[in-house]
Amino acid sequence: MGNLTGGGSGEPGGQVDDTANPTGSYEGVELNFATSSNYIDAWNDLASQFSEQSGIEVEVTSYAQSEMLTQLLNQFRAQEASFDAFISDVIWTGSFMQPGFAEDLGPYFDSPLANADYDYDDHLTVFAENYGQWNGTRYGLPWYGDVMKLSVRKDVLEEHADAYESEHDESIMPEMFGGYESYAKYNRVAQFMHDQGWDMGLEGQRGWNIVYYYPNRFAAETGEASMLDDDGNSRLDAEGATTALQHYIDQVEWARNPLSTGYTQSRDQFLDGNTWAVEQWGTATAQFIDEWGWEEGVRVSLTPGGYPNLGGWGVLLNTYSNQEVKDAAFLFAQWATSKEMDKYAFTEHGVTPTRRSSFTDEIKEEYPQARYQDPEENPGIEQLSLRPRNPSYQELGDTMQVQISDALSGNTGAAETMQSIHDEWESIMSENE
Repeated sequence: MGNLTGGGSGEPGGQVDDTANPTGSYEGVELNFATSSNYIDAWNDLASQFSEQSGIEVEVTSYAQSEMLTQLLNQFRAQEASFDAFISDVIWTGSFMQPGFAEDLGPYFDSPLANADYDYDDHLTVFAENYGQWNGTRYGLPWYGDVMKLSVRKDVLEEHADAYESEHDESIMPEMFGGYESYAKYNRVAQFMHDQGWDMGLEGQRGWNIVYYYPNRFAAETGEASMLDDDGNSRLDAEGATTALQHYIDQVEWARNPLSTGYTQSRDQFLDGNTWAVEQWGTATAQFIDEWGWEEGVRVSLTPGGYPNLGGWGVLLNTYSNQEVKDAAFLFAQWATSKEMDKYAFTEHGVTPTRRSSFTDEIKEEYPQARYQDPEENPGIEQLSLRPRNPSYQELGDTMQVQISDALSGNTGAAETMQSIHDEWESIMSENE
């Protein structure tokens, strides 16, 4: 197990006897893998298969999603970690990578441990960079390429298509995959549909869902994927940032109970047939397709303006574990994120692929949501909006969700709110330089 006082030593792959079968040199090694409880079934399955094939014993420990980051960081800071490898949410990556808690994987890919067939470049670049890289160093391997989506009731919109086109001289339907060209267009449709008795889904409940929803709008209006520049300065004073919030505020009038709606509520509203549209993640979207039918009742597209928010995970190693255990953990991580297992995790556990090669015709026919994720069919999937993923992300996110919540409630205006958040972000980033 990882132990900061013991430290790691040696070179990756130093004990490999047979380069054609590096796992054979680690038979009997035991390691602990930490996962969010949301993915315990998938990782128990992967660990069991890998242990059976390799002889390396993998024990999986789960943490509640809301507590995992804090508990793992506390173990690192206390100089004693009970895990040797772990998954990290995209917005946690800087918290593990910047302080040096995660292992640099560069030497592993230059060692006998590297699988020649792994093909790291097969991972979509946006996943590879955000799930596993920090300042040009590769610390993690992509796993679960989750991206927000706009789902609309295609069947419902078709009923109102002629009336809308007559009134607005434009189509009511978002393009397949491409979506609505802007939030201004989406809002015109939302207002029209509200007048026809249909609410939109909107997550305006105070909480981190706001920090997922605003970046879609910010990027669509500013053309900037990230709300921080490369030097860590806030872009929230950029032209378009206030307009982005105003779009969000305007949507409150046309949404179903927005100020008390978070992830679960917006999902269930759509499933129950109470809303015509909602921005949601992959797991919920799969349920929508099962309920209403792909391109029958539901159309799935990029969020308006074409910058859906990036979610997802990467697999990292504890840099302080014993070198032998780190070697075994790398072999496990490499295997679990390989081409074969990327497909397997999707078809068996709904874990959205991170690899281009996973989007085969067979998989897309059986699981049509994969068509949205396939960059060949939907090139926009590689242009995403990004939340801050540096170690200050919790402070930044808390400031944003509290103040935008006040704006959605009508307590403050868009311009005042964005200026205040910008000023606080600048202060937070300067204090943590």
